[in-house]
Amino acid sequence: MDGRGVTNYSMDKPSCGFSTETTEFDDALMSRGIVTFEQAMIAKGASPQEARRLSDIKFNKSFEAKQVAQQFDEHNKQETPEDDDDEFIRRYRQQRIKELKRDKNTIKYGDVIHISRPDWNREVNETSRSGTWVIVNLTRQTSSLSARHDELCDLVEETIRELAVKFEEVKFVFIPSTSAIENWPAENLPTLFCYRHGKMQHQLIGINALGGPGLNCLRLEWRLAQLGIVETDLEEDPLPERVSVGVATRGEVVADDYYDDDYDGVD
Repeated sequence: MDGRGVTNYSMDKPSCGFSTETTEFDDALMSRGIVTFEQAMIAKGASPQEARRLSDIKFNKSFEAKQVAQQFDEHNKQETPEDDDDEFIRRYRQQRIKELKRDKNTIKYGDVIHISRPDWNREVNETSRSGTWVIVNLTRQTSSLSARHDELCDLVEETIRELAVKFEEVKFVFIPSTSAIENWPAENLPTLFCYRHGKMQHQLIGINALGGPGLNCLRLEWRLAQLGIVETDLEEDPLPERVSVGVATRGEVVADDYYDDDYDGVD
């Protein structure tokens, strides 16, 4: 054919001016193996040498492109777990920074603080205004009702010391009962006043309110957790310690109405 009306793919008689673009018809012929890319280029005006050069470039680039794409896919497959790890580490680092900032802004105590009446407003009311829990333990000054009662009061003090170490964010305060409240009945000991936001939130009066004669650190922790003062991993009230002698003691949790509101502003 001389090329009139039909594309001539002869390598020595191209039918039209040179162009490296192929038509859909050219692509269809090449996909079926009827013509080669070189023939398509020659038909568009390229010399046989130029057609071979273009063919080499095209198919080398295609091969290289496939290799690059394959390497990229493999790289992504390999990097995906690492990317996930990097994202996890980034989030963990941010979380730790927040925790460290929060810890830095949180005052830690870690021990009981002994105060007297003039210290009350500063150590109890003012401290609790920021949202810190302040637990005031009224201690006995001298021997009170009986030796057994004294032992229970001492047990409460020792238990609170353990809790102070465990819950550093809570401020535990000791003050002699009659120094805090004149004529406070000895039979009401042990007594805990729980302050927050500048006001007393809870009163625990008597050994039974604190966990009974078999009191231990976990039993008091459980009771404070029930009041929202501390956070605990305990799922139930721990068993009491075994005691050899039964003691009749007062024990109740009462609301704010017992305490003298005028004392909140002690200087």
